[in-house]
Amino acid sequence: MKKIVMLPLLAFLAGCGGYYSVRVPHRLPGSPGAAALRPSLGALYVVVRPPSDGGAVQEEGLAAALLGKAGPDMNFQSLARRASKALKGPDGKVCAWRVDKTGGTPDRFAGRLDPSGLLVISLKRPVLSSNKEERTAVQYDKKKQKQNVKSRVWAYSASLAAEFHLLAWPGGEVLDTWAAVASAGEDRFDKGRDLEDWYAANEEKLFAQLAAKISDRYAGRAVDRFRPLFKEEKDAASERAVAHARAGRWQEAVSIWRERAAAGGGWRDHLGLAVEAELAGDYKAAEEHYRRAEAASKGDKKAKPVRWGGIYRDLASAQAAPARGKCDRSWFEVKTAVLPFSDETTSIEGPELARKLVFEQLKAAGYDMLPLEKTDELLRRHGFSDGGQLAAAPPEKLAEWLGAGRLVYCNLTDYGEIMAGVYNRRMVKGTARVWEAGAGEFLLEESVVKIKTSKNLLGGLAGQLAKGLVERIGKQPLAYEAGVFSRQVAENLPASK
Repeated sequence: MKKIVMLPLLAFLAGCGGYYSVRVPHRLPGSPGAAALRPSLGALYVVVRPPSDGGAVQEEGLAAALLGKAGPDMNFQSLARRASKALKGPDGKVCAWRVDKTGGTPDRFAGRLDPSGLLVISLKRPVLSSNKEERTAVQYDKKKQKQNVKSRVWAYSASLAAEFHLLAWPGGEVLDTWAAVASAGEDRFDKGRDLEDWYAANEEKLFAQLAAKISDRYAGRAVDRFRPLFKEEKDAASERAVAHARAGRWQEAVSIWRERAAAGGGWRDHLGLAVEAELAGDYKAAEEHYRRAEAASKGDKKAKPVRWGGIYRDLASAQAAPARGKCDRSWFEVKTAVLPFSDETTSIEGPELARKLVFEQLKAAGYDMLPLEKTDELLRRHGFSDGGQLAAAPPEKLAEWLGAGRLVYCNLTDYGEIMAGVYNRRMVKGTARVWEAGAGEFLLEESVVKIKTSKNLLGGLAGQLAKGLVERIGKQPLAYEAGVFSRQVAENLPASK
């Protein structure tokens, strides 16, 4: 008999009608037709699609940004990671995740990763607001007299809507479609915080809510089911079996129920055997005993508390078709080199910082990376010391020199800041290319523009100058913007970590 390891979780509640309830833990997905979806959930590929109006403030959108209409920056990579983590479990795993900014179905990399299904998450632009509202609170004075105290607060709020599509792979058949909304709010006594900065501080809360909804629908949420155990009145053996079960001595209880069932015992004995089997995770045996108990209990009013239909639904979910576990890891096993960046900027340290950050992003995503120092050393042996020189050599030759199967190129077109009037602009912009042996190359074009306005012109300029000085001393100019740029470049490619 399979050993039961859930004994600490058991809770027996004395009930009326001569039965006791046993708590049986389950994880039940909230999606309709969960059993039919399960084969596609075993090796998922998660794709996050940003809002259709884009995520970064473009240079030509400066006026809109100054008016506060550009919308907040969003960390799509974080949502992809959270969703992937939410879907991992005993019966499922995630092959990879990616942020898809081009659209189209199925995803361009799905054929290489060979998943069992695709989960596409399409985000809407967050809706933000900060309104002055009145709040009433109950307080008590020194004489313990009740008073209603009114106050005015700034109510900050954000809502984020998303649509979800589960697709079979191969084929791309849509298996499940649904939508969800996450929200966050805070009351503040002043409007001293920029609305988009407030959103940035609360974005993870919104993503966590969406990830929890994904987990509930597909991975399942923990629920307790209560199964009744009945004893035959004035039957010493039957009473003894239930007493053993109540005390956690299931082997002794099962021994009695089996002996009685073999001798033509009643429905109570099969029910006890069914509950024990369900606790042990032997759902096939549990269903067999439940059905025998139901058949034998026909016409017995004392069996009325048993909800047979609900039991069979739970067991059907637990016995759903096994998940297909297949993922082609070869995509991540290709030796990948991030080449020196070419640039059209006046920044000296900036391009090298951006390159290091792209390297770290890809390494963290699960790629087999050639160290930057080794890449530079091998290129210098062949007379290449600058990214601008690399166009003179075919990628096949560079790959041969480096012993790599994948090359990441990047050309930076902007890396700097402008201070003028009441605004300042901090921008990192460039184009990335990825070349792979036998597959050619494709473009990953990204730009990051950060624009901040100041209510106080002098204070804004002073703050900007101080920040720039600190960055220059530390040789990390526009470190935040370079970090966002590197993240947005890397998230265009599948990630497995």
